[in-house]
Amino acid sequence: MIRGVSIPTTLSETRLRRPSVSLTQMHKSESHSILYRPVLFRVFQVLSVIALSISGYLAWTAFQAKEVYGCGGGEIFDCGHVLTSQYSKIFGLPVSVPAFALYASLISVLFFMRSNTPEKILTAGWSILTFGAVSAGLAALWFIGIQVFVLKHLCAYCLAAHSCGLFLTAAVLWYRPLGIRTTSLLSGVAAGGIAIMVAAQVTAEPPQTFVVERFDEMPASEDVAFEFDAPVDFDAPIDFAPPIAVDDESAEAGSEFGTVFAPPTDVPPLAVETVFEPPVIADDVRQPSPTESPVSSEPADDAKAVKPTAASAPEPAKADVTNISAPSTPAASDGVRATVARASMLFISPSAARLTVRFLAAFADESAENPASDADSPDAKVDAETEKKSGDAGGETAAPAPEVAKPEPRLVSVSGNRFRLDSRQWPLLGSPDARYIFVEMFDYTCPHCRNTHRAVHGAMQKYGDDLAIIALPVPLERSCNDTVTRSSPAHANACEFARLSIAVWRVQPSMFQVFHEWLFEGTRSASAARSKAEELVGKSALDAELARPYAGEYISKHVELYKRVGRGSVPKLMFPRSTMTGEVSSVQTLCSTIERELASAK
Repeated sequence: MIRGVSIPTTLSETRLRRPSVSLTQMHKSESHSILYRPVLFRVFQVLSVIALSISGYLAWTAFQAKEVYGCGGGEIFDCGHVLTSQYSKIFGLPVSVPAFALYASLISVLFFMRSNTPEKILTAGWSILTFGAVSAGLAALWFIGIQVFVLKHLCAYCLAAHSCGLFLTAAVLWYRPLGIRTTSLLSGVAAGGIAIMVAAQVTAEPPQTFVVERFDEMPASEDVAFEFDAPVDFDAPIDFAPPIAVDDESAEAGSEFGTVFAPPTDVPPLAVETVFEPPVIADDVRQPSPTESPVSSEPADDAKAVKPTAASAPEPAKADVTNISAPSTPAASDGVRATVARASMLFISPSAARLTVRFLAAFADESAENPASDADSPDAKVDAETEKKSGDAGGETAAPAPEVAKPEPRLVSVSGNRFRLDSRQWPLLGSPDARYIFVEMFDYTCPHCRNTHRAVHGAMQKYGDDLAIIALPVPLERSCNDTVTRSSPAHANACEFARLSIAVWRVQPSMFQVFHEWLFEGTRSASAARSKAEELVGKSALDAELARPYAGEYISKHVELYKRVGRGSVPKLMFPRSTMTGEVSSVQTLCSTIERELASAK
């Protein structure tokens, strides 16, 4: 025996004492080493921080209705399409919100996982980590499958966050710090939670994926400032005029009611005497649709009798408000002048028409007070000689040609009555005299526009002839839309589709809706669209129209209005007091908006 040291007397005593102490210490040491994994915790922290940052950014863009940066419009990667789909929300919230909460919880738990943390706290922490990691991984599998097999588009941000969840799940299932039984139990609970989320997304109604912008309506005054030498009232609504045709070929390819010579909307109006009257077109390549018929003061049965012929049509270069063929009586002559002046000026401003009519009415009153001056005028002499010759030749006076008045414009207000469009002068689905008319901006290559078109089609089926839509294609392609900073392969041929659509409308308006529906039925190639347009209106007529600049000018006008109403995403459904921007997939929602926004406005 050595002083201060106790030496076992037997070998059995040595074997008995050492195991009794070391087994307890070894048990605690091994258990703590299994639960505390510094390297694994660092990996968890890095993956959770990455996923938390991505989820937070996506949640912010969802609440702010902003597009994510650098991921949109591609054939494969299109974050906008994914993040506005039916599967982008759960219980009315963007799925990025619960994802953000999940990863924030994991980071909070990891903060307490230290070397000196008690074993019970480590065990509870691993229970939360196991449940959260498996939930993230199962959710990742669900959403990746939705993107690949259902939406046919991918979101790079979503894939990055889902990859973090898959790595976390793989790490937990590989190490199983709580053992196989406990890990399996927690994984089953996580799978049940994800199953509830999947069922909620599948059975829920498609969420609203559009933003409603409301405007303070400006008064649509009946007396818009339009006086000679008077300044333009810039607070008054702007009559957004269609493109201006300036060459002689416009007489052959003008609209159904002739080519409109109107001043641009951003300069003061011209004097009355310098306004050009649209030429009467005898052989226009545009064929009126069944719903479009000239408005006449005569009964509908006499419509064919009053149709102008090539022989009676004045030459385009000589058409103006003071050179009009008229009956021989002064009253009838003044009536024709007033009618033509009204139709001409209405393309520029309704108040201008009223001013012109009052001017010509005053002129007619003055002529009635001085019949001698009218009798001595050259026109009166020519009319008298014509009547005399007709009487000498046939013994009877030729009946004057019936008066044909051009239709009154149907002005459709948008953006709080800041802009007005004549339904007869823009591509139109339906009748220009329909009870409800609103304006739609779209792109034929846009998936959200295609889904919105289904809702529009359903609304048109419900309302029938009571609903019409001014359809303005706004291609999301750089070659014809300078607001597009980067052309995407997903919007290839968007400009060509728009040109063909407008050309079909100009050549034969009755075929416009057929072609419009066909383009939205599925993905089309440029050659297939060209063949379809030729089938509907004829190859020669389509080629002649596309050789002219008018389709491109209409697209430029559409883009100009698109800029004035705030640019942004398409589709845009524009009403007098509001604009719906984004996909509208519910027919009921659209119909409710139509009745609310247009019934009161009408």
